[in-house]
Amino acid sequence: MSAARFTSSTKLTVIWIILIALTLSTALVGFFELSGLYIVGFVLLTVFIKGQMIIDHYMGLRNVRGFWRLAMLGFVTIIPGIIYTGYILTSV
Repeated sequence: MSAARFTSSTKLTVIWIILIALTLSTALVGFFELSGLYIVGFVLLTVFIKGQMIIDHYMGLRNVRGFWRLAMLGFVTIIPGIIYTGYILTSV
């Protein structure tokens, strides 16, 4: 049996479905008004995952080296990190 090949559009459709699922999960957190250290961590983790997927697949920076990739990765890493640190410091 031959291995199934994903076309470019099929791959992007699967990634889009994952992005929608992550967005719905964070929307449900807001809908049910959940809070707490782990919930904030979960939401910020989904922000990181979604940002990484958008940078790699939709912006096409997966194989780019240098400033632009580092700038985008820094944005999805540092900003949620600052938010989470602030949340931890204020909840003590």
